[in-house]
Amino acid sequence: MNTGGTVGGPDFEITLVNALHSSSMEGVYLGNPNGLIVRPKDGKTLYHMGDTDMFAGMALIAEFHRPQIGIVPIGDRFTMGAHSAAYTCKKFFSFEMILPCHYGTFPGLLDPDADKFVAEMKDQNVIVPKVGQALTV
Repeated sequence: MNTGGTVGGPDFEITLVNALHSSSMEGVYLGNPNGLIVRPKDGKTLYHMGDTDMFAGMALIAEFHRPQIGIVPIGDRFTMGAHSAAYTCKKFFSFEMILPCHYGTFPGLLDPDADKFVAEMKDQNVIVPKVGQALTV
């Protein structure tokens, strides 16, 4: 796959969309960063933003793919932080459910929890999964 490409199966399709992030490790280029649109045949469309900052193209992603569920990076430093992620969700999307990600994994570098994002997103359906918890979306 490549950015903009879609691969389909019997139950769902996946499309790669842009993300705004660096993509190298120890001096080795690792390819273009991407987010994922997962479109089940029966169910709600999910947008996993991947590691990204906000960018204007998110408006096109929202308009064209119309995701109802968002997996949103909130950790700061390497991705959006709580404030910019909340702004992005409110500005570009009409998510029915938001799952924060990319926090609490690098002590001292990333936000340790989702509390700031949850506070910014009051009155929104933000679900903070617990490690190992299965969710029905």
